[in-house]
Amino acid sequence: MKHLIAASALALMVAAPAIAETTKTAQTTPAPATTEAANGQYYTTSEKTDFMASKLIGARVYATTAQVDTSKSMDKVTTDWKDIGEINNIIVGRDGAVKAVVLGVGGFVGLGEKDVAVKMSELKFVKKTGDNADDYFIVVTGTKESLEKAPTYKRTAG
Repeated sequence: MKHLIAASALALMVAAPAIAETTKTAQTTPAPATTEAANGQYYTTSEKTDFMASKLIGARVYATTAQVDTSKSMDKVTTDWKDIGEINNIIVGRDGAVKAVVLGVGGFVGLGEKDVAVKMSELKFVKKTGDNADDYFIVVTGTKESLEKAPTYKRTAG
């Protein structure tokens, strides 16, 4: 047993410099440029109108039958906008496209609320005036009643 331990220790001492050299080389050798990076596989800079999906979850949504002008900034919700609920989830297809957002509508303090999926293209983003250029109101066309009567979104497998 003593010979086995001694032989193992000797083998480790002999191999240690080689292992250290391999580790050092691997850490200092720069990675070769990839063709994926050159071909635009990566998204490296956000555009001015981009936002993180995490900012949508929990955002309040308003409904109106009036025309919504997204080119103007607003400081507050207009009187014809009705608070209909908030965004509970986002549905993304395997192709990467956002198919819809799931709105929690109706109810009070989360009780009696139902999920309604609205196509992403139906959301209008109206910039809020003020210090934070990233703030906006989210508005959909319709009435509070029409959204409460809309078909319930039923989540399937996944």
